[in-house]
Amino acid sequence: MVLPVCDVCLRSGTLCQGCENKINSGEISKLDLDISKILFKLGNGKIGFKKTIEIGDVVIIVTDKDQVGKLIGKGGKIVREISKTLKKKVRVVGENSDLKSVAKDILSPARISGINIIYGMDGEQKYKIRVMKDDYRRVPAKLDLLNEIIQQLTGEKTLMVIDRDDY
Repeated sequence: MVLPVCDVCLRSGTLCQGCENKINSGEISKLDLDISKILFKLGNGKIGFKKTIEIGDVVIIVTDKDQVGKLIGKGGKIVREISKTLKKKVRVVGENSDLKSVAKDILSPARISGINIIYGMDGEQKYKIRVMKDDYRRVPAKLDLLNEIIQQLTGEKTLMVIDRDDY
């Protein structure tokens, strides 16, 4: 797995012309560069990611599906280090994951009680993601912010609600 910035730049601390051009063109962001530096220091180039998304005070790191566990680290060590350095909440999501996997990764440690398809009067389809009532206090950010993140990652229209006991 590779980082968006080359190893030479990460070792030397100065950007080569190619990486400088990537930043100037917007191919990679300053956040990508900052996270690349942290991961290079922690994993010596063995841990990588595809891109980052920053919405509010939450940073989403997108990586290959099989690299999610490696990027989180044993006991969440790597994610905690990134979060502490950036002073933001960090979530790791596998690239091209399905809606359920993305929602589970974003809402962790809160649990999902279910995902339903709902249809509007105009036939519009949305996915209703129900968060367990007992886990509401464990949700990592505001529901509307997390809903926006899930919509951006999956391209699906979603609605996030707290599950009630009276079903």
